[in-house]
Amino acid sequence: MATEAEPTLAGEFPPATEDQWLALVDKVLKGAPLSKLQSRTAGGIIVEPLYTGATSPGSQDEAGFPGSAPFTRGSSSELRADGAWGIRTLLTASDPLEANKTALRELERGSTELLVRFDAAFRAGVVPTDAESGQLSGTDGVHIVSTPDLQSLCSGVYLDLAPVYLQAGSAFTRAADLMIAVWEQSGVAQSGAMGGIGADPLGVLAAEGVLPQGLEAALTELGSLAARLNNTYPQVRSCSVDTAAYVEAGASEIQELAVMAATGAAYLRACAEAGLQIDEACHQIEVTLSVDADVFTGIAKLRAARRVWSAMVAACGASSPAQGIQLHVRVAERMMTKRDPWVNLLRVTSASFAAGLGGAASVTSLPFDAALGEPEELGRRMARNTELLLQEESNLGKVTDPMGGSWYIESLTDQIAEASWVAFQGIEAAGGISAVLLDGSLAAEIEQVRNARLSQVATRTQAITGVSEFPNLAEEPILRVVTTSAAGKIPRGGSASTLCEPLPKVRWAQEFEALRDASDAHLETTGSRPKLFLVNLGPVAVHTARATFAKNFFEAGGIETVTSELGGSSGFEDPEVALAEALESGAHLACLCSSDKLYAERAQSFAQVLSQGGLAAVYLAGNPGDRREQEVAAGVTDFVHLGVNALELLSGALHAAGATVTEGATVTEVPR
Repeated sequence: MATEAEPTLAGEFPPATEDQWLALVDKVLKGAPLSKLQSRTAGGIIVEPLYTGATSPGSQDEAGFPGSAPFTRGSSSELRADGAWGIRTLLTASDPLEANKTALRELERGSTELLVRFDAAFRAGVVPTDAESGQLSGTDGVHIVSTPDLQSLCSGVYLDLAPVYLQAGSAFTRAADLMIAVWEQSGVAQSGAMGGIGADPLGVLAAEGVLPQGLEAALTELGSLAARLNNTYPQVRSCSVDTAAYVEAGASEIQELAVMAATGAAYLRACAEAGLQIDEACHQIEVTLSVDADVFTGIAKLRAARRVWSAMVAACGASSPAQGIQLHVRVAERMMTKRDPWVNLLRVTSASFAAGLGGAASVTSLPFDAALGEPEELGRRMARNTELLLQEESNLGKVTDPMGGSWYIESLTDQIAEASWVAFQGIEAAGGISAVLLDGSLAAEIEQVRNARLSQVATRTQAITGVSEFPNLAEEPILRVVTTSAAGKIPRGGSASTLCEPLPKVRWAQEFEALRDASDAHLETTGSRPKLFLVNLGPVAVHTARATFAKNFFEAGGIETVTSELGGSSGFEDPEVALAEALESGAHLACLCSSDKLYAERAQSFAQVLSQGGLAAVYLAGNPGDRREQEVAAGVTDFVHLGVNALELLSGALHAAGATVTEGATVTEVPR
């Protein structure tokens, strides 16, 4: 029987060399250095434009095999059941009965796990008789006070099939007691109960700035709970190392993994002091990391996390089988937008894709409307179905570590792991995670990374589609029940409390969205948005590029752009005509759009007439170079070009047009 010949497609082409590639790239760069094609992760790792066999690990490959140390390629040598990861649904509805309806609907339609966030009152350890109870009850989570409340939420849920995980803040022991009572009342055997209590006092301290019972007492509580569950509930994990507070404050991938390792080490010590063996303590901990729309960094980070965790617990004395991480992944809230929220579908899909390829054991996705308030069924359904499509149609889970062997991914994994380990050692040398939280040094380091990213957002070098790029001023608002934040309301009193400054929670789009809010308020008050007239000089071929840039730029701040038939075709020749048409359009502002050549001939005369003719501000699209002083003297207010601080310029434009920008919309300062 004849055998089918192997494909020889590659053999029909001459081999390409790196030198040939560099020569072709040099033609495109026109003499610019190759570094122009490099980029950097938030942690400062350089991403090269090309990775080759010369830069691959080769015989020095330390990734190993799935299920064996250092577990880079997976914590288990076995495929996930049916190629699937757990789909863990977050429940936040204030009413336990509403949360129950959501839980049952989610489980019936594809979700496999539940994550219950208790309300701010419970998480802060506040009971109904406390004075603070009123303003915190039902805020940012499910209002649960007693066992019947949690029983109502779990009604109809098969608790021996669907794991239930808890987010109970500082009151994790109280939450554990309630959950155990529910298991007992539901007839679930101790050996059959599944899920996690989520004890994470250091994460609470980072997010809220307060631990009511004090840090030492909280760590002792954690150890006692771990010892208790270790002896009674073998499928329930008591502790959670959750990096969400750090990520939502702007932490880089390196800082996140360093915090993960440092927090894990602290919890292992607490468990050991409670009498657990190191392998038993490892079994009590689940790690939760965050991913966003940066697919490749996300994949590499999850692979590096397994390596870093393995090295940390090995240093603590864990045996090889206990070194594998139980990894849950959540979609980061910081990348979500309120404006054009449909784009969030793409962001969430990218993040979930990274989580699946990165080997997550379970994933909590986000509905596209999560930033607007309590998500509705459409958002939940699309988030859930995204996970199902990735599993059942894309088959992402059918191959263990499919990105393993990629020169790019392996290199990025190595660099993230190495840098994270160094950062972890720095935290330990400074006294551990609690010390760097209490002295504020970790917050200061995260602030530097956050401000660098916010600076990129402000200058639009880090674009946010639908917000800072390609905004849609005509989009229909999506109304939601606003979820009240508990930030700043958690009681900070009590002689036993451990206090520090809480890490801020940011969304990258929030400052641009504040400008859009100002525009909306102006529209509601006056009947029209702040308006800018595009003064196009020269024919279409000359002014179109900069006119399009200016339109996109100003509409990102909620400023409507208009022009006239003359401005849209042959361009303006007479500044008086341009002024008359600008005023007739109702514009408050104007922007000159043309080529550098025509600017040199006409910009100053046009700017003088427009600025003295009743317009509040006159802008010029383009970098003026050495013409800046002359054009400013002629009446140009500012210049619109790549790299300019768009937030600062747009805020000034809105003020000039009579709109009121809420405080906080222009907090980002960009070095000039």
